[in-house]
Amino acid sequence: MKLYRYVKYRNRKNYKSTIIFVLFMIALQSQIIKGQTPGDNIGYFQVAFSTNVFKGVYLNDAIAGAKVLTETLIKEYSRTKYEVLPPTTFSTVEELESLLKLQEVEVFILHATELIQLRQTNLVEPICVAVRNGSPYDVFYLLVNKKRNYKRLEDLKDKRILIGSPFEGDMPVIWLGNLLKNKKLESKEKYFSSIEYFEKALPSILPVFFNKADACIITKSLFETVIELNPQINNDLTAIEISEPISIGIVAVRRNISSQDLKDNIYSAFINLHKNTNGRQYLNIFRIESVKEFKEEYLVSTYRLLDYINK
Repeated sequence: MKLYRYVKYRNRKNYKSTIIFVLFMIALQSQIIKGQTPGDNIGYFQVAFSTNVFKGVYLNDAIAGAKVLTETLIKEYSRTKYEVLPPTTFSTVEELESLLKLQEVEVFILHATELIQLRQTNLVEPICVAVRNGSPYDVFYLLVNKKRNYKRLEDLKDKRILIGSPFEGDMPVIWLGNLLKNKKLESKEKYFSSIEYFEKALPSILPVFFNKADACIITKSLFETVIELNPQINNDLTAIEISEPISIGIVAVRRNISSQDLKDNIYSAFINLHKNTNGRQYLNIFRIESVKEFKEEYLVSTYRLLDYINK
């Protein structure tokens, strides 16, 4: 009889322990799920920019302007009121991934190279692309002075090269690395005597024009802007390498935003950005004339550009 009571008591104790353990695991799991819930940022709205996008402009002014613009867009396109947080920035893909895991940012402004490097995580959804001169692409030129008689990249061994493509992030550098690799030449650090970077176009062009530097990399659109004001530059400089068209910039949303209405509102706000007075003014800072709906084909050339990194 005593043995029966002991067994019954032990079974009851084990049963209670099991229940406590199950409840503990449920509570723990609920905390994990809560931490991963896209609704954690409900009531707030935040945009993140790649710092590469801000090259060539004063960062603090650009961020302040972005906050004002975001508030305007929220009022115009969303029936729900959100407190707009100051925009944040990221400099690397690792920092971008960290922001996405926190689930506190809804919209990301980034370059195509950054989007592609992040794509395997499936954390963002591109919605539109920047348009410049009627195209979602720009082209890179490797320019030299005609008087130097440089005809090809191989002629620039141990020469001084300047890179002046603001807003393009790491793309001109990747393109240059790609050129060297395809021609089976040394890395850029070893091949050139020096590489200098500028956040404006003109400081990289003028030294080549005046024979103070050997070559420069600049976008076609920036070069055309410069030669409109200085036609002589067009007469004296020539491109010995030209890239294929590369996508300019991407607007993406965090894929796991819980509210479909919010996603739809974000899409409407950004696809119509150039139709908004404040939006047009802000786009002008980055020499962007409009945005258009994202298509996968816009990334094809950038995938090719990045392919050399993985070889």
